[in-house]
Parts: sequence; C-alpha cells; structure tokens
Amino acid sequence: MPITRRNQTRNGLWSALILLTLATSGCSRGNLDYGPAFASAETRGSVVYERNCAPCHETDNLTLLKQPPKLNGIFKRETLPSGNPATDEQVRKTILSGRATMPPFGRSLDEKQIDDLLRYLHTL
Repeated sequence: MPITRRNQTRNGLWSALILLTLATSGCSRGNLDYGPAFASAETRGSVVYERNCAPCHETDNLTLLKQPPKLNGIFKRETLPSGNPATDEQVRKTILSGRATMPPFGRSLDEKQIDDLLRYLHTL
C-alpha cells in the first residue's frame, strides 16, 4: 500500500494517541492536579500550597477580623500561632480540621497531598 498524505496523518494521530496514553498512564488524578508523579514532594507540595493556602496566608487584603498567619518559618518556631507545638502532627490536625476562620481541608486534600504540603512547609 503506497504511503499517502492521508496514511501519514492517520499514523501521526495514532502515534500521538499512544504517546499521550503512555505519558498519563502512570499518573493518578491527584498527581495530574498537583504535578507529575516524578516531581519532588516539595514541588508537589508547593502546588498544593499555592492553590489552597496562599490565597489566604499570602495576602493582606482579606476582610477577616483576624488575618491568617504567614507560614514562612512555621517549623522553625517552637509553637504555632495557636500556641500548640510546631509539629507535623499539629499542623496536619489544623489542615484536616481547620481552625478559627480557616476551613477544614480533610475532604478536599488526600493524605499524599497533605504529606507533600508538610514537606513543602518545612522548606519555608
């Protein structure tokens, strides 16, 4: 069968479809939303932070009675702004359950995303 322009186009489309399938087959839905599976935990955590935390913790113009604390250096202190110890366990509890005006993220973030977020917060 001679190679025609139509056959070349069809072969190109099949090749693109196969490459797309291979590229996404190792990624979960969460990883597609928060970075590729091969990205570092800190990189994925930074995406979680930017999408879920930064809108409140990195702005100064919220119309709240109390501004959310800045999270830079959160693990370099002995205590959190709440007075609780600055530990992964306490920060995880706050992320899952919320606190004061902060909503809970227990239903919107999975365990891996929270783990990645904690890893990222340690780098701030």
